[in-house]
Amino acid sequence: MKIKIFVAIVVSLLFITSTPPCSAQDPFHRERLIRVVGTAEINVPPDEVVLSLSVESHDKVLAVAKKQNDERVKNILLLAREAGVGQVDIKTSNLRMNPDYSYDNVPRFLGYEVSQTIGITLKDLSKYETLMTQTLEAGANRVNSVSFQVAEPRKFRDEARAKAVTAAKEKATAMAAVLGQTIGKPWEISEQSDSAINSNYISPMQNSVSSRGAPVEESTVAPGQVSITATVWVSFQLE
Repeated sequence: MKIKIFVAIVVSLLFITSTPPCSAQDPFHRERLIRVVGTAEINVPPDEVVLSLSVESHDKVLAVAKKQNDERVKNILLLAREAGVGQVDIKTSNLRMNPDYSYDNVPRFLGYEVSQTIGITLKDLSKYETLMTQTLEAGANRVNSVSFQVAEPRKFRDEARAKAVTAAKEKATAMAAVLGQTIGKPWEISEQSDSAINSNYISPMQNSVSSRGAPVEESTVAPGQVSITATVWVSFQLE
C-alpha cells in the first residue's frame, strides 16, 4: 500500500514540473524590427592623375638593349621631376629581359627585349597633356592606363556614409508610416566593406597626345568627376 502511494506522488510531481505555467514568457519572442538599406553617392572633381607607362627596347645584344632602356627611363623620370612630381610619386617596376624569337617554320633568334613600367602620380592636372607628350617623345612605347582620381577619398567616403545612414532612416520612416507605425531607436547598423570609389579612366586611344609634335593648345581631356558611394544596412525598432 505504501509503495502505491509513493508512486502516485512521484507521477504527480513530474506532471506538475513538466507543465509550463500559462503566464511564462514566450521563449521565441522576437523584436519588432524594420530593416532597410541606405545608399548614397558623391561626385567630386579629381585632383590627381596616375599614369602607367611602359618603356621597351630591342637589340641583338642584351647589354645594348638594357642601356637603351635605362637611358629612356632616366629621361622620363627627369621629365616627371621637372613637372613637379615628388620622388614618392614616381615608381619603376616590372623590369623584364627576354630573348625574342620569330615563330615561323624554323624558330629564329631576333634579339633581346628589355621592358620596364613607370608609374607617375601627377597632382597638377594642368601639366597632364604636356607631360604625356614629353614622356612619349622621350621613349615611352606604351600607355598602359591613365586614371583620374581623388588623393584623399576618406573625407568624401565619410560624407557618403553619413548620407547613406540618413537615407536609410528616411526610408524606414516612410515605410513604417504606410503601415501606421513609427520607428524607434536603431537596433543594428552595418556598412558594406567595399564602398566604391570609381576613378575616371581614359583609354590611351582616346588621348589627343601624340608621340610626335607639341601638345595642342586647347585641352581635349575631360577628367569629369570621381564617384564615391556608400551602402549601409540599418534596422530600427517599430513602435
